[in-house]
Amino acid sequence: MEEIVSLVVANGLFAVLFCGLLVYELRDSRSREARYAKTIRALTDSLDLLKDVKSDAEQIKSEVDVIAADVKIIRERGRNKRSESKGLLGGAECASA
Repeated sequence: MEEIVSLVVANGLFAVLFCGLLVYELRDSRSREARYAKTIRALTDSLDLLKDVKSDAEQIKSEVDVIAADVKIIRERGRNKRSESKGLLGGAECASA
């Protein structure tokens, strides 16, 4: 390390300034990389959360589709019962008349 310092000092002011700037940038880039890594972890966690939400939404959609199909069947049965009831009532009216 002393050799590097003596070599820099021997080469003048610009060499000293360059080395100072280089050390500053290396330290700054280390902290910047730590912030980037933290941001990437946060985004990854958010992505995992979105995948969970998507899975839940797909499950809810499939359950709603099943319920909609059941409702359709119940409506059809109700219509058929009403038609049968109207037929029976109409037939009874004709027989009594």
